Amino acid sequence: MEQNRHKIIVGVDYGTTFTGASYVSTRGKTIDDIVLIKSWPGRARHTETVLKTPSRVAYATDNNGKHRWGYQVEPGMMSYSWTKLLLDRGTPLTSYDAALEGAAAIGMFRLPEDKDAVQVASDFLSGVYEHILTTIAKQITEEALKLTPLEFWFTVPAIWSDEAKSSTLEAARRAGFGSRKGNVQDTICLIPEPEAAAIAALRRSVNDGLGLSVKPDDGVLVCDCGGGTVDITTYLVKQVQPTLKFEELCTGIGGKCGSTAVDRKFYNLMGQIFGKAFSDLPRRRTAPGSDFMNKFEIIKRDFGYPSAEMTHELFLNMNPIGVNAEYFNEDESLVIVSHNDLQSLFDPVVEKIISLVRQQIVDANKEAGREVINRIILVGGFGDSEYLRNAFRNTFGPAGNITVTVPNNAQAAIVQGAALRGLEGLRADNRRSRRHYGFTWAHRFRKCLDNEKDSFVDIYDGDRYAPGYMEWMVSKGEQIPDGYSQQVEVSISHREGDGLVFVDSLYSCDVEQAPTRVEHKGVQKVGEIIVNFEKVDLSRFPHKVSEGKILYDLHYGIKVIFGAQEGVLKFEAHSEGQLIGATSINFTHTSFY
Repeated sequence: MEQNRHKIIVGVDYGTTFTGASYVSTRGKTIDDIVLIKSWPGRARHTETVLKTPSRVAYATDNNGKHRWGYQVEPGMMSYSWTKLLLDRGTPLTSYDAALEGAAAIGMFRLPEDKDAVQVASDFLSGVYEHILTTIAKQITEEALKLTPLEFWFTVPAIWSDEAKSSTLEAARRAGFGSRKGNVQDTICLIPEPEAAAIAALRRSVNDGLGLSVKPDDGVLVCDCGGGTVDITTYLVKQVQPTLKFEELCTGIGGKCGSTAVDRKFYNLMGQIFGKAFSDLPRRRTAPGSDFMNKFEIIKRDFGYPSAEMTHELFLNMNPIGVNAEYFNEDESLVIVSHNDLQSLFDPVVEKIISLVRQQIVDANKEAGREVINRIILVGGFGDSEYLRNAFRNTFGPAGNITVTVPNNAQAAIVQGAALRGLEGLRADNRRSRRHYGFTWAHRFRKCLDNEKDSFVDIYDGDRYAPGYMEWMVSKGEQIPDGYSQQVEVSISHREGDGLVFVDSLYSCDVEQAPTRVEHKGVQKVGEIIVNFEKVDLSRFPHKVSEGKILYDLHYGIKVIFGAQEGVLKFEAHSEGQLIGATSINFTHTSFY
């Protein structure tokens, strides 16, 4: 019985370039009890201890019958990387995402012909899932694992669309997460990546004893610089003892300008210098995971240290015509990259990140009515870049009122925080909505104000209405406590014999000032909610007879749950005390790259 009363919490940081995992028993007490998985399968890793595995999968059909994932994918194999970014095609590109369009144009987001992004992500995650189970079983035995529920906490970028979050859950479930057969009930929840990082960093900071401890009223900016995305969120520390309490200060911001933006610029540079000699090479020779890009990864990581080389050489067998010797050594087949070349790749990306941080500081200070930010915590894989760290210190350090800190193992902070969220129940007391959410309504027609061409006459009350007006349930920046929900009351006219299944569309908008009309270019359709009256007693609603048919004035309420623990939008539709709506949203698929 003891075994059935406790569970194991697993943090999973599925990243654009690398993926990590951690676990802890609910018998654990602190962050130090969290176990980081430091051994991942595959011959391509260069050391026994590695915190993360490459987010990469290779299919048997492309590789002589060999199906591989992570470090099992060897240079020269046909593989698929950066798939995580394709889960969020439903978010419009911003000025911070420009490099994505170029990467898409040169085929860096290619997928197998018979698979979509969710399936490719799932195929990779299935390997991660099996490895997590194997690792935990070594600690507690196979039999104990079969009796122990697992609570998975997946981290997702805070900037992500609702569709992308749902796609992540779908990929995880297809991979096996939360679906073990037997007498245990596994669960999957989502946590924003910067919040996971904040949980780990603030928890350590409270107890570090090094004079860097946070205190009530401190403003902490967490900058999560990952492989694909940069997420920036600010938190106000409310209390440190007896328990840590903090809340989001203002609406976070971010962009798809992580470390792969440097890679994308590198690909573009190679294309500019070498033209078709580079772009026509087989993908397996230049794709992420190739010997060529593995060497560039090492160069990228060391860039910024005083001892770093001023000129770098990468072997690549190609035959460029008329290329200057400063870029290519024909005798040795070496691509030559100078310090200035590297700086030209890094600077635009770093400048965008710094710009985002500056904007978030301005927003946080405005919300607090004072200069509230006194600490920046830099986390994520790109947070290990010495060049990026120096840029942060040089930009924000000289003023003296903001301390820039980088936790030991910046890559591990997020996956530790995910497990800590489940272990201690730590979370931001109030999150901020990243966008406006609402439905469209029809208002009574107003002559000279509404377009008569689009108007309609209601079959029940005979009045003329103008459709397309937005009714926003939640505003961008509004505080969202745990379990927060909003309900709207809806009425719809129905004629006897017509269909009783109705569709309501949920919309969102990222612009600061919520528009009044659905046609506004900033309004995006999130998805559709299906409402079914087929099993509802219609006689309980107001009704009348017209032209031999019964007309009904149907009423129902739609409750949208914005603060669900699972981390995705949930909803319920009720009428006359009866559940008439599904519990998930059918997402509208809009591709922006």
